[in-house]
Amino acid sequence: MAIDITKGSHVVSFPNKIASAMGQYSHVYNIVLQANSDNGALAGRGDYVSFDQYKQASPANGFAGRINEQAADGTWYVEVTALPNSEVLYLYNSPVSEYSERDLQDESLFYNLEGERIQGMVLVVGDVFTISENGFTGTPAAGKSVTYANGKYVVGA
Repeated sequence: MAIDITKGSHVVSFPNKIASAMGQYSHVYNIVLQANSDNGALAGRGDYVSFDQYKQASPANGFAGRINEQAADGTWYVEVTALPNSEVLYLYNSPVSEYSERDLQDESLFYNLEGERIQGMVLVVGDVFTISENGFTGTPAAGKSVTYANGKYVVGA
């Protein structure tokens, strides 16, 4: 992970209830990023690189979710409600700061660099993760539907 001193400029996300991350379903792949990426982005599994490593690919269209509620930290719980026939991966790399200063431990400072390996967790309907407000196109609110396009969760009706 890299640090960007522009506070609040990167998406904060956490895999709250993702079955593959808990060893209950499918796989967690090592995805080699093809571009800088924030946590919580969606991807597809691209070409094979090496043992358990695959290139990042664009996710297939068809992801749908619902914003359930706002979490205590200000992020929003998103529940997966529909997926395309191909795998959709939730990308996450634990943002651990190497700095002891409290201001430099803010998760919104961190992003993942092109070429790094990051966890790609296979999603299933019912999985839940959080996304900060800057990860949405539109205004997030409980009960709203979301889709995914151009690296953002698009808020619908």
